[in-house]
Amino acid sequence: MYLRNEVVRERQHSMLSEAAAERQALRVRALGRATRRVERAQQQLAQSRRRAVRLRSELAAERGS
Repeated sequence: MYLRNEVVRERQHSMLSEAAAERQALRVRALGRATRRVERAQQQLAQSRRRAVRLRSELAAERGS
């Protein structure tokens, strides 16, 4: 009987460890996706800022002529 309890305990421990590893893998993948979204947003912001500078200079040139 004692051996059976030990086997059940080991199996439960193994399943809990496996579930924790799966959750960790999901978090790592989600973090990777979030990182890519942030990088893309930063690139878009930089592009928008460059465009705004260009448009302001074009507007200033039109007003000056």
